[in-house]
Amino acid sequence: MNDHVFTLSSGRKLGYAEYGDPAGVPMFYFHGWPGSRLQGGLLDAVGKRRGIRIVSPDRPGIGLSDFQPGRRLLDWPTVVNELAAELGWTSFHVLGVSGGGPYVLACAHAMPERLLSAGVVCGAPPLIEVGTQDLLWTYRLALWGQLHLKWLLGAGLAIAGQFMRLPVSSPLMAAHVRKMCERDQQALHHPELYGILMASGRVGVGSPVRAVSLDGDIYSSDWGIEFSSVQYPMRYWHGGRDNNIPVTMVERFVQKMPNARLKVMEEDGHYSLPLLGSDLIVEELLREARAV
Repeated sequence: MNDHVFTLSSGRKLGYAEYGDPAGVPMFYFHGWPGSRLQGGLLDAVGKRRGIRIVSPDRPGIGLSDFQPGRRLLDWPTVVNELAAELGWTSFHVLGVSGGGPYVLACAHAMPERLLSAGVVCGAPPLIEVGTQDLLWTYRLALWGQLHLKWLLGAGLAIAGQFMRLPVSSPLMAAHVRKMCERDQQALHHPELYGILMASGRVGVGSPVRAVSLDGDIYSSDWGIEFSSVQYPMRYWHGGRDNNIPVTMVERFVQKMPNARLKVMEEDGHYSLPLLGSDLIVEELLREARAV
């Protein structure tokens, strides 16, 4: 079993899973929304091949982690600091996918001296900065429901959990996947990677409703970060055919950070980059860290 639970100084439990090379270079992996620590399994083979020890924590209230009322984005670096101390890590890489992206940015803002690299794949942008008009309609609907129909969220999450149990060949899932770009379809037809993604999502949506709701609220909240003051060399990768989070949304805020760089992979979508492109992305992060 690669699951662990650690007690923070607040008394709350923090759950995490480990992947990759147990003796490797430290890396934190921050999961998407809805997701969980299990999503770190997408990097297990890459970590073993490239000598990286990957620790993937559940955010507060998700999976094995205790709920934190009133949580804000900038509470996260304190959690990471405590977990790093428990692991004996003085410095580490941070990599976040989709909804995990803002948590990488929070670390680059609050603790740049501890980072070996900071990478974001298909990352969620600050919605109060860039707006929501370009978001996938299902995301816009979820945001509207968060504000106006919170009492329906539990039922919606339960339905999502059942949907995530469907094989990719099932008529309902197949119809959903056919609407995606070719690279996304290729990624989701990889049995092992699809299984990891769906298992991670089931843990995420199966967590207490208030925790999933608060985790989602973070994206439309004030992140408390002045983007122009972030000096750390953030690296962003995004699919040119990402329909979930169009690249135009990411471009609008990445350009506000003086040392951030965005690499657009024109034929990739929201799923193909983290599922099929992780080896290339990790290679680039490691190469840049060695060059510093």
